[in-house]
Amino acid sequence: MDSRDLEYVMAIARTGSFSQGAQMLFISQPALSQYIRRLEKNLGVTLFYRNRNKVELSPAGAYYVKKGQAILRQMQDLEQTMRHWQQEEQRQLSIGVSQFYGKWFLTPYLQNIQKSLPQYQVRIVDGESRHLELLMIQRKLDFAIYPAPVVHQEIHFLPLGEEEILFAFSEENPEAMALLAQADKDGFLDLRYYRHFPFVLPKEGLKMHKAALNICRHLGFQPQSVYSSENLDTVYSLVNHNYGVGFLPDVIARNYNPRTNHVRFFHFKSRSNHRTIGLAFREDSPLRALAPKLVRAIKKGTAV
Repeated sequence: MDSRDLEYVMAIARTGSFSQGAQMLFISQPALSQYIRRLEKNLGVTLFYRNRNKVELSPAGAYYVKKGQAILRQMQDLEQTMRHWQQEEQRQLSIGVSQFYGKWFLTPYLQNIQKSLPQYQVRIVDGESRHLELLMIQRKLDFAIYPAPVVHQEIHFLPLGEEEILFAFSEENPEAMALLAQADKDGFLDLRYYRHFPFVLPKEGLKMHKAALNICRHLGFQPQSVYSSENLDTVYSLVNHNYGVGFLPDVIARNYNPRTNHVRFFHFKSRSNHRTIGLAFREDSPLRALAPKLVRAIKKGTAV
């Protein structure tokens, strides 16, 4: 038995689904199913009862999870302690961030971080927020920068700034431009005028995708997605080249290249178009005392 056995079983037990468990672990569902079948064969017991609608723990599975949680926590604590002893000698800390938010919230302020924590060598880990949060839960990552909300109660979140989601389309879209006079309501765009337009959306599973769907649903329509991407820079590029309308963070509207930009950005009223970007970390992390210094270093000189 190793930590991966425990992590895989815990993921299925937590989500109640092989497919959602696989998403949480960033592996394919067939690979997870095959792994669990092999584990059950090695243990000689059935861990999960499977049917069409749901997956349930067997009595043996429930006992495995109950005992396994403590074992996994001890293994992760031991690994983290060993890693931090190594880091104490090498003075390392790891910060996770997506490629997009790293460009705006981390890369420009690395010098500030290094000045605030000169004794530490910073290691940057790329990934989307779900993956980064999982790495922190597994004690394989010290800090991460991503949008709220957090999923796990063990994760603490310190705000870095507020982000506004804007509606965007290319000025080379004559139909969209023609609707502006009707859709503009005192400086806020009524997105219902654009409900039949093709949308470029972030990839399903990303927080920005969920925010976009919530915005549209609150306005009474379902967006027709023609393209999707896990990178918001790609979403911007597709909108810029008039492949569809979409939603983009206001940081892009403040930092685009005026020589190549054709995108018009618009404010709109919604209860889902603002979110907090923050620094996340485990509340019991040995490096948690560094969090306020990191926040001050990142906030210093930024208007985000």
